[in-house]
Amino acid sequence: MCPLDQGLKLVTGYLADLIYYFGSYGKDAICKKNLPLSSSTKYNTKIVKTVHMVFSGDLSQRFFFAAVAIISFTGNVFFIVIIIRNRKLLRKAYHKIILSLAITDMMIGLCLVLTPVYIIGQKPALTSKNVGSAMFCYIIGNQYLVFTLGIVSLYTVTLLAVERWCAVFRPFEHRTTFRIHKVRQYLIVIWIASFATNSTHILETKYFLNNVNTTERCVFQGIASREARVVIGVVEIFLKFLIPFLILVVSFTHLYRFMKDSLVVATTHPSNYIALTRVTHMAAATSLVMVLCWFPNQLVYLLFKLDVVQLNTPFHKATVIVCMFNSCLNPCIFLLSNKLYRKKAKELLPKCRGSVKDFDLTSTESKKVVQSVVPVKFLEGNIL
Repeated sequence: MCPLDQGLKLVTGYLADLIYYFGSYGKDAICKKNLPLSSSTKYNTKIVKTVHMVFSGDLSQRFFFAAVAIISFTGNVFFIVIIIRNRKLLRKAYHKIILSLAITDMMIGLCLVLTPVYIIGQKPALTSKNVGSAMFCYIIGNQYLVFTLGIVSLYTVTLLAVERWCAVFRPFEHRTTFRIHKVRQYLIVIWIASFATNSTHILETKYFLNNVNTTERCVFQGIASREARVVIGVVEIFLKFLIPFLILVVSFTHLYRFMKDSLVVATTHPSNYIALTRVTHMAAATSLVMVLCWFPNQLVYLLFKLDVVQLNTPFHKATVIVCMFNSCLNPCIFLLSNKLYRKKAKELLPKCRGSVKDFDLTSTESKKVVQSVVPVKFLEGNIL
């Protein structure tokens, strides 16, 4: 047994003991080989031909997912600490939204460890003694939670784009529309909408308590005819990806054209202009990277719904790794594109504290910049 397998065995053994109290895992089921589904079970005829939960023992695949989980969790925890230690940052709407995005990405890293299909690579044996097994099947084992968190991330980035657009084109409305208590409400709506949008994943999951084979109790099963599933799949793609994608494209295209023409503002108010562009560029980079990471996976999922391709192919697994890797990139984008975040990150490192000079938190804020930008553009005769 290789060192990685030994390490995973220790970790999964601990998780097995922990989750066993909820009836989710049989302790010895994580390490043993998959058992074939008994042909005598009455549920065998109900299982669809394409089963999503295919567990792979491929060491390279499990290694990539493990690396993504570790980097995502540690990187986002580091960034969360930066925000929490500087409470003044949370007075601004976009800092609040970025903090929510970091928390979501951190949870994605954690869920990659808890979802057996990614790193553990073995089917869990689900008992029938309590409801814990069913809850594990419907929420974690079927990958529902980890992909729902991905939708939360995409919706959160979309909210950040809308906030940046309002800050530039609707500065006075921005003050009231994006007050901190309203931002919290928007984030709550995003979480609820994300879980609701991905709810078909739960409906397509079936948990058979009486199945003799405990490793085949959690399966996927179609809930409608082929035509209905195609319609549902198209609607899902629009809600999960295409609508947020269109909002991102329209928002940042409008912002780019506006800021490209704002040469007068760049000359008369250079500090304000730099502050505005810094935050907007950070949001744009985050949005672009997220779209690029999630597009291949969503395309494959749509083609699967249309019965064009099958899931669990090497290419499909690669798209899953790429979209999950997005959660590792966001902290890097935040730190590389924002001087304030870099300065606060250095304060956490003992060797860098002596080289950090006093820095005013409000020096990079763009609270008043939009008030100076809009009148200049208006005087130039441009319609906002």
